[in-house]
Amino acid sequence: MSGFTIFFIIGWFNGTRGRYDGTLGGDRRLSGITFDLNHPSSQATWSTTRTF
Repeated sequence: MSGFTIFFIIGWFNGTRGRYDGTLGGDRRLSGITFDLNHPSSQATWSTTRTF
């Protein structure tokens, strides 16, 4: 985490790895985009319900 941005990589049980990039918004929730490192065109958005 650096300032208001974060990124992390998660390895899943099926052998794929996903990268998650996000920012801390004014509502104090994290949100961003994720993609499969083996297939970067496979993307989705994500957000937390918890505030930070």
